[in-house]
Amino acid sequence: MLSDTLRDGANSKGFKILLALIVISFVISGVGGYLIPRLNTDPVTIGGYKITSNEWTEQYNRRAQQLHQYGPQAAQLLENQAYVVELKKSVLESMIDNVAFNSQVWESGVRIGDAQVRDVIRNTPAFQKDGKFDNELYLATVRNMGLSPDYFGEQMRLSMMSESISRPVMAAAGLPLPYEIKNVASLLGERRTVNLYTVDQEAVRAATTISDADAQAYYDGHHDEFIAPANVRFNYLLLSFNDLKEQVEVTDAALEEYYNLYSADFERDETRAISHLLIRANSENAAERVAAVEQGLKDGTDFKDLIAKYSDDSASKAQDGSMGVIARGQLAANLDQVAFSLAQGQVSTKIEDSFGTHFIKVDEIIAPHTPTLEEIKDEVRTAYVNAEARNLYNERATTMSDLSFENPDSLDITAEAVKLKIQDSGLVAQGDANAKWPFNNPELQNVAFNPDVYSSGINSQVIALDQDNSIVINVLEHHEAELRPFAEVKETALAAAQSQKINETCHGILQTFAQSLQSDANAALPEHVSVQSEVEVAIGTSNVAPSFGQAIFALPQEATRAYTIDDNNGVQTLAVLTKVTAPSESELSGLEQVLSAQYGQYLNLITQRGLYHEARALSEIEYNEEAINLVTRQSE
Repeated sequence: MLSDTLRDGANSKGFKILLALIVISFVISGVGGYLIPRLNTDPVTIGGYKITSNEWTEQYNRRAQQLHQYGPQAAQLLENQAYVVELKKSVLESMIDNVAFNSQVWESGVRIGDAQVRDVIRNTPAFQKDGKFDNELYLATVRNMGLSPDYFGEQMRLSMMSESISRPVMAAAGLPLPYEIKNVASLLGERRTVNLYTVDQEAVRAATTISDADAQAYYDGHHDEFIAPANVRFNYLLLSFNDLKEQVEVTDAALEEYYNLYSADFERDETRAISHLLIRANSENAAERVAAVEQGLKDGTDFKDLIAKYSDDSASKAQDGSMGVIARGQLAANLDQVAFSLAQGQVSTKIEDSFGTHFIKVDEIIAPHTPTLEEIKDEVRTAYVNAEARNLYNERATTMSDLSFENPDSLDITAEAVKLKIQDSGLVAQGDANAKWPFNNPELQNVAFNPDVYSSGINSQVIALDQDNSIVINVLEHHEAELRPFAEVKETALAAAQSQKINETCHGILQTFAQSLQSDANAALPEHVSVQSEVEVAIGTSNVAPSFGQAIFALPQEATRAYTIDDNNGVQTLAVLTKVTAPSESELSGLEQVLSAQYGQYLNLITQRGLYHEARALSEIEYNEEAINLVTRQSE
């Protein structure tokens, strides 16, 4: 038959060679490009401009480098995958703000000439040497930034165009008006004196009876307080870097090999033994003592003797001025620069700063060196164990990901391969931040309560809890959020109904007494009511609850015996205003100085956000979620 003949021909060696030649000719001629789907990796399009994933990544890297400058605690944030994802998204939104604003500035017809750009570049301090523009310095600086001079100039032009619009607006809108600062400062410095009245809650409790009907009524009116959250129960495998460290076998041969391979990691930078003499600013006879130290150094007096006689630094003075062995960057910047510029045995000239006048001496210079294995064996052991455990962690995380996907109905095969025990979570409530770790982890909760996970019965993807722990789950049970039956929460409803009734009773007693005070300032205290007289309250005071303090400051100053009744740390309290004290002129002046700068910054921020908001509204912004997810997933 013809179909059999065609089938035989299709399976022949000659036909396959011909097919290969046809495919190759398609690719060479460019037809192949139409057959292969093209992935759009540009995360955002704003009008006619596209923000590329490379630009986004480059800007994120710059932001990450800036974070590193704020020390190890800030740098540790970059090890948190959830934080990195949010930071990347924040960087992208900032880029959109800038592009949208810049494009609207361009559309408005604003232009900056070459001469203006050149003037700004030539007057930039970073490009000047000895007070004059240095072209070689300029070129070197720009190239070190990874930019060409032409590109840098165009970026400068664009920045100047945007500033020509934003700067006048920011300057005008970011300038606080005097009356605004004065009014806010007056309020912040103001103090209010009140009498505080409370009712003996225990006495009211003793007189309050609550029935099952009251509890039922409270339950019916407050269903939201009796909702049982959705919960799940799942099997899981938890891979822990710390657990793997205990499985690393350590031998002397392994440590020696590791040390030889990575000896550069253990190299010690240059350090210096430093002695310090400090004469504190505004201390007794400070100027005379500084002069005496300088004269002593000229006369060859031993530095230790000068320290013993003149130094105000009691901590180092007790050690003959020794500050110990210091690495570069451990001292304050002004002292560090001097300490690492002196020769061994040399004493500095005076160094003045806000603390006073310093003199430092380099007692010893310890050159860069690599300690022997025996000297740092414990350090090498720790590094070796961490490295081996990290390799093992990465290998098993990959295996866990692959096998849990290939065998989706169970964790048994995966558990055996990665040598982990399958564990049972028990019931985990949705949103329970107080659940034990790792069940309180937001990423884990998001996956566990994802309908695609809990309804399918198949394994989840591997979830990185942090850089040292990964988990994969298989949901066994899922229960939707539901109203707890009244019988189950009856006691809670009874207690809540009683508290409500007590508060209502106390509020009523205080309200009646407050009205009596309006007509008679000397009205007698009702039974079970006590008073704290002449309590002074200021903004941010801690002697009343914050919300109650706000209610007190909302009372009109001019009203006679103005009052408010509100919850004050769980107790219904009546506050009656008796006096308002304005801040003194000196207090007001100090507050105005502080507020002026802070409020100006706030206004600048609000104005900038407004400019960006309007620019976005005038721009066509199109998000490419697939491209965005592609970049953010690299952090997971």
